Amino acid sequence: MEHWYHAHGMVIASAVELPLPPGEPTGHPPDLTLRLGPERPVPADHPPGDRLAEVGDSDDAFFYSFGRDGDRTVLRYPELCEFAGDAELTEVTAHPHVGVNPELVAVLAAGTLLAVHLLLRDRLVLHASAVRRDGNALAFVGASGMGKSTLAAALCLAGCDLVADDVLRVELNGSARVYPGSTECRLRPNASELAHGGPARPTADGRLALRPATRADSTVPLAACIVPLPSRTGTEVVLDRLTAGQALRLLLRFPRVVGWRETETLACAFQGLAELVQVVPVYRARVPWGPPFTAGVLDDLLRVLRTT
Repeated sequence: MEHWYHAHGMVIASAVELPLPPGEPTGHPPDLTLRLGPERPVPADHPPGDRLAEVGDSDDAFFYSFGRDGDRTVLRYPELCEFAGDAELTEVTAHPHVGVNPELVAVLAAGTLLAVHLLLRDRLVLHASAVRRDGNALAFVGASGMGKSTLAAALCLAGCDLVADDVLRVELNGSARVYPGSTECRLRPNASELAHGGPARPTADGRLALRPATRADSTVPLAACIVPLPSRTGTEVVLDRLTAGQALRLLLRFPRVVGWRETETLACAFQGLAELVQVVPVYRARVPWGPPFTAGVLDDLLRVLRTT
C-alpha cells in the first residue's frame, strides 16, 4: 500500500491519500485496508442483503445505503462511489462512478466509511470536531451545518491543536479520551476567510480544507462537549450546562452515520452516549456567528476547559 495512517486508534493502509495522521506499517495486518478499484457505474439500487443504514427521500431515492449480504458489505453512494468489502469492512475496495472526480473517494472514505468501520466494532463515534488546549480536548458536536468545523478551525488559528474533524472516536473507561483523526478542517464556502490563516486546498465536494499548524498526536482527555447554536443577532456567548438526561437526548439527535437501522449497533451507541454524559459535561452554546470571530467569543468557548 502506498499510504499508511494511524488514526482513530487504528492502523490504516490505503491506496488513496487521506487527510489522516501519517503512520508506518507495524508488522501486523492493518485494521483497515482500502484499495482503489476501476471506475464503474454505481447504480441507484440498494445493495443486496440486509440494510444496516440508509439515508434517502424514499425507498427509491437515497443518498447512501449500506448493506450486508453474507460475508460481503457494500456502502453505496449512487452515481458517486461504492465501497465494497468483507463483512466487517476490514478489506475494502472503492469504485468511483464513471467520470466522478476520484478525489471524492478520499472525502467519503475519511468520513462515513471510517465511521461505519468503527461502529461495526462497537466504538463510540461522535459527529464532532475537537481541539486540544492545555492538555484537554473540547469537542463541538452537532449536525452538518451547525459550525463544528468552523469553530474548530477558528480555535486552531487562535493557538489550539486539532484533534479531529467530523469523526471523533471516544474511549470510555471511567473517564473519556478522544483519538486523533482528520488532519484538516473542511470548511463551507461562507467560512472560507478562515483559510487565510493557514494552508488550505479545495476539496472534491466543494469545500475548503484547512490544515492547522499543529495537531494532537496521541489520545487526549475529553473535558467537555459543546453543541453550538449559531446566532446572527447575539452579541455574546451564552453557555447552558445540560443535565445528563438533557445531554443524552440532545446528543442522540446527531449521529455521525445518519439512518443506522441495525439494532445491536444502535443499542451500543446509546449505551456509550449514556456513559459519556455521566463523565463529560455537555453544554448548549449560543454563539455570535462569524467568521470572523472576536477573541472574546473564542475565549468564552474555551472557558469551559478552565471550569471543568
